[in-house]
Amino acid sequence: MKKTVMNNEKILEVKDLRVSFRTDSGTVKAVRGISFPLYKGRTMAIVGESGSGKSVTSKAILGILANNKIVEDGQIIYDGKDLLKISEEEFTKLRGVKISMIFQDPLSSLNPIMIVGKQLTEAMVLKHKADKKEAIKVLKTINGLLSLTDKTETERLMKYVEETPKDTSIDLSEFETLFADTLEREIKKQEDNINILLPTLKEIEAAGFEDLAKCEEAFKKTYKPLAACELGIAIEKDNDLSVFPTIVKDFCRSAKLAKKLIEQRDAYMAKYNVQDFYDLPADVRAKLREVITTPEAYSEKLKAATATLIAHLEKLTSKSEEEKMALSSLILERYANAVVASKSELTSNQAKHKAVKMLQEVGIKDAEKRYAQYPFELSGGMRQRIVIAIALCSSPEILICDEPTTALDVTIQSQILELINKLKEEKNLSIVFITHDLGVVANMADDIAVMYAGKIVEQGTAEDIFYDPRHPYTWALLGSVPDLETKEKLNAIPGTPPNMLIPAKGDAFTPRNVNALEVDSLYQPPFFDISETHKVATWNVDERAPEIRAPEIVVKRIAAALKEHPEFAPKANNMKNSILNYIKEVK
Repeated sequence: MKKTVMNNEKILEVKDLRVSFRTDSGTVKAVRGISFPLYKGRTMAIVGESGSGKSVTSKAILGILANNKIVEDGQIIYDGKDLLKISEEEFTKLRGVKISMIFQDPLSSLNPIMIVGKQLTEAMVLKHKADKKEAIKVLKTINGLLSLTDKTETERLMKYVEETPKDTSIDLSEFETLFADTLEREIKKQEDNINILLPTLKEIEAAGFEDLAKCEEAFKKTYKPLAACELGIAIEKDNDLSVFPTIVKDFCRSAKLAKKLIEQRDAYMAKYNVQDFYDLPADVRAKLREVITTPEAYSEKLKAATATLIAHLEKLTSKSEEEKMALSSLILERYANAVVASKSELTSNQAKHKAVKMLQEVGIKDAEKRYAQYPFELSGGMRQRIVIAIALCSSPEILICDEPTTALDVTIQSQILELINKLKEEKNLSIVFITHDLGVVANMADDIAVMYAGKIVEQGTAEDIFYDPRHPYTWALLGSVPDLETKEKLNAIPGTPPNMLIPAKGDAFTPRNVNALEVDSLYQPPFFDISETHKVATWNVDERAPEIRAPEIVVKRIAAALKEHPEFAPKANNMKNSILNYIKEVK
């Protein structure tokens, strides 16, 4: 394990994600409020047993959840947008382009009756077509604004951009002032719409968002004005205006449903004469699992969105000269890029050349020969390399690896992991690595989130998790992984994961935790901060908790590792039940 250098630039952030699935038996709570950041150029490993919610999380990021899903709450923020709110059309511009995925079984990921080269070039051609389609759409939007400028200057701009040779830098600075003036005129045209919209928003804000009828009326009033505003500012990265109507619509629908279901829940509690939902019979609770949250919670979300939008609109008509110039520069840059993209071509020979080069990059020898072969003619390791090559064809920013080595033998696993690490460094990828094996990510992860029963129970840097683990489940995972020094019997985790139709009232790991406290079965533990980078959800680290030691095998392993690598010794402020307290006894 190498000492990692922290990069604080977030490329993706998951916030309070909650996903359930409707089944014939009831509603399965697959992911129950998880949050984590993915930093640029770093690998976030999500570790846990089957059924912990790892793959559901990765599929939510990629927008490929099954149709029986219920996305109850949360956000997945990428490039200033919430991926849970965007349309399928918008997702197709990201999926496989900006965010790619490597699945665990390469044979099922490849078409058995299509040669490898065709599958690689197909991905390239589809991306090229998508790029051209998007470029033409951008050109139509920007040409609408260009038509408002001086015709002579517009023609000069178009001619200059089109005649500039490919791969040559384009200087558009002389056109920025002209375009900024055009934007200012266009923004002023929106003032009437904004004057209608602001009082409406402030009216429902003053009402506390409790009157659903008012919110629905506001949605009807705002949709047209907001759509009209988009021409002038939709080019901006974080466009609150374009998503706000969806937020209002979702609020009205979700708050009504929540209110109805809470009334049903209260009726059952009155019928069975209980005060706590978890005191209801299990079969009754299963019927009520779709009660997600309260209307008040939805109100808070809408309140925050409205406040952001009000602030946005109030600034819209008072942009500084610098802001106008920056916006015009951004639009002109997109215009130039769109012109180039709309006129570019990808011949079959160019696609083949790129595909062969990509096969070489992922370590496949005789790439020309492999290009013409079918997947079943290749070994498992080679097929997985091809899957990786296909995922990287579009030069994505984020790569999701869903247990990419599970279907491979141990020697090939090591090669694939080394390859992913190498490509990460070369291409500055940000990686979400899904696995059930903590041992696999020892030399892969920069950050680790340990998941159990749909929740993250411990989160920190790789050094935090491997050298100062605090949750009993993390101890259990570490104690069940063999290494070269293992002589004693490994600790199997007793029991089985919980039934997510009826999640536990307290800590879900309690039935399998031999050192469980009484409070574990009664209350869900909050996150305790161990350090700036390390947090854990277990009552063990509460200052009132008794001393609970990690398994001896885990303590010995960490002691041996720290002896060789003292630089990894954590400097935690909260030392309650830290393994570091017991290492001196091992020595």
